[in-house]
Amino acid sequence: MIFTKKGDAAVLAKLSAAPAPYREIAERLHAIILESAPSLEPIVRWGLPFYVRDGKDVCYIKPDKDFVAFGFGEVVNPAYEDGAHMHPVAWTITSLDAATEDRIRELVKKAAG
Repeated sequence: MIFTKKGDAAVLAKLSAAPAPYREIAERLHAIILESAPSLEPIVRWGLPFYVRDGKDVCYIKPDKDFVAFGFGEVVNPAYEDGAHMHPVAWTITSLDAATEDRIRELVKKAAG
């Protein structure tokens, strides 16, 4: 059985355990995801924050001691490009700037669409 905690508070509690400065990055990613796709449900499953729609994983945040991993489910991959031989599903983030935040917003909106 997979233990799942639902809601914003559960995800923020999980993210608060990440080491600085990655805690702040993870919390900012959480805010960006919810601003970009308010229809996604935040949950904690397998010890990771996921954002789901209709029971399907759309994206997730995985804080680490040296970075934050941010990724999408393989079924809902907004970074898929026709004709490409490789398709990214996850990125490691060590800092955020306006351009990176804008790209994340764009990908989340496309995945949640």
